[in-house]
Amino acid sequence: MKTGVDGNAVDVRLEMLLDEREIKNCVLRYCHGTDRLDWRTVTECYLPQASDDHGAFQGGPSEFAAWLAEKSKYRGAKQHYVANQLVEISGDNAVCESYYCCYIEFIDDPEFVASGQSEAVLMGGRYVDRFARVDDTWKISSRISVVDWTRSLGEPAYWSSPAAAQFTHGRGDDLDPARVAFAELRGQSQ
Repeated sequence: MKTGVDGNAVDVRLEMLLDEREIKNCVLRYCHGTDRLDWRTVTECYLPQASDDHGAFQGGPSEFAAWLAEKSKYRGAKQHYVANQLVEISGDNAVCESYYCCYIEFIDDPEFVASGQSEAVLMGGRYVDRFARVDDTWKISSRISVVDWTRSLGEPAYWSSPAAAQFTHGRGDDLDPARVAFAELRGQSQ
């Protein structure tokens, strides 16, 4: 095993990699939670006293999850993709900038539909997250959701080919294939 001048350099670097992984996974869990309508998972990504600035919503994690749950009745398909993630850590605090691309279908939502009754929108931006480590766990202490660009794709239309009908469709409940798989894994480890 390699060691640094002080004999601990490898251990410090390994700890930093593990911290970065936990921070990045927190962002991914948030995306999973919001896309799968799992509001408990969304809330658990934040410290209880955290703040979130999501443009049309500004407040704490519990209120944010409740707002997302209320808005979900006006949503069709929704999916987040996370790309570049830059993490800097200083002690028990960190900043993580995560680039995202998000597809959302707004259905009969007077706050988000510009024209007509439904609109598919593609957004690109960044989550600028401040993290804090509390009880050896990294969680979001504040978030600003930055929108760098948007594109309206017009009325959403589902792919209707014969092959399309054969795919498993995502769900916003406990029967979604990913939620089932994670629950089964957790059950096996107990």
